[in-house]
Amino acid sequence: MKRILIIGGGFAGCAALKRLSRYPKEVMATLIDRKKEFNFLPLLPDLIGRGLEPRCLILDIESLVTRKGFCFVCDEVVSVDAGAKMVSTGTKQLPYDFLLIASGSETNFYDNEELKAAAYKIDEVADAEKIVAALTQKKYTTIVISGGGYTGIEVATNLISYCRRSRENKRVVIVEFAPSLLGVLPQGIRNNVQDNLKRLGIEALLGCTVLKATGSKVHISNGMVFDEALLIWTAGVKTSSFVQQLPFEKNRQGRLKVDEYLRVQDDVFAAGDATAFLHHGNPLRMAVQFSILQGEIAADNMLRLMRNAELKKFKPLDLGYIIPMANNRSYGLVGGIYVKGILATLLHYLMCVYRLPTLRNKVGLMRTLRL
Repeated sequence: MKRILIIGGGFAGCAALKRLSRYPKEVMATLIDRKKEFNFLPLLPDLIGRGLEPRCLILDIESLVTRKGFCFVCDEVVSVDAGAKMVSTGTKQLPYDFLLIASGSETNFYDNEELKAAAYKIDEVADAEKIVAALTQKKYTTIVISGGGYTGIEVATNLISYCRRSRENKRVVIVEFAPSLLGVLPQGIRNNVQDNLKRLGIEALLGCTVLKATGSKVHISNGMVFDEALLIWTAGVKTSSFVQQLPFEKNRQGRLKVDEYLRVQDDVFAAGDATAFLHHGNPLRMAVQFSILQGEIAADNMLRLMRNAELKKFKPLDLGYIIPMANNRSYGLVGGIYVKGILATLLHYLMCVYRLPTLRNKVGLMRTLRL
């Protein structure tokens, strides 16, 4: 029986675990995560503006792992010695025969400790709850969002929804370093999103960065200073510290480069946001659909190596994407077809219901969601 370690209890790690659980007589798997709970990340902005019940986005990882007949270690990975086949956490040393690195990504403050201390992030359910708690103090007149990507835009529209529901009038400003929002998306979708932001009264400062945050003041590189401002940081992500220390090839985000079978080396695989899989010459974008499929393929290939069978290539199936906007003027591309409005919003939530891990989570979302 082979020992398989999975680092990370997100979409990729859990998908791999479920696949391996079909073969309990062949593998002894252990999942390691510093958090006790799986967080359903695609709906974190909705905790702010849609009034979702936080518990419907959470699942106890240990109960999931033990139900599958495997072991769970709640600890932070400190290092991986690929030569010795050993993973070190804060309290343990765990040997392995095969390793899957599925540790995801986290907010990148670019080594700016001052901004890290001053800003709110949105990496997990607890972060969204902290933002709501800060808003209820009613001491902020402006909310500055650093980063105009998918998450920043979702957060901005949900903040407007929160303010309207609370009958408050707050200025919402997106600060984006690039010359446009969502620069990698088709121009038509970018134009529609930007028009909707204007409709909602959300300002976008392009070609700018947040320089510093002192007290309740947020300073922008164009010279603007916002008083009584709440700062939310969505300006990029990075991989975990232990991943950055690994002696394997990575891209500029610190994501591990893998081959067509998702291998970093013969007995080490990577999946999800920690992975830079090249697709048509570019790293595949971070998305739940790819994380789940990569977790499954990595698990299959570890089993195939054990059986001396031919490995399975990872072939991305891109179902598309949706930019969900809290006023239901959402936009996206699904199956090669442009979708917008309430239809796009409904497709987004239908996919979320489908991907939520348990019936309790699914019912909780449908019961508390406000469209």
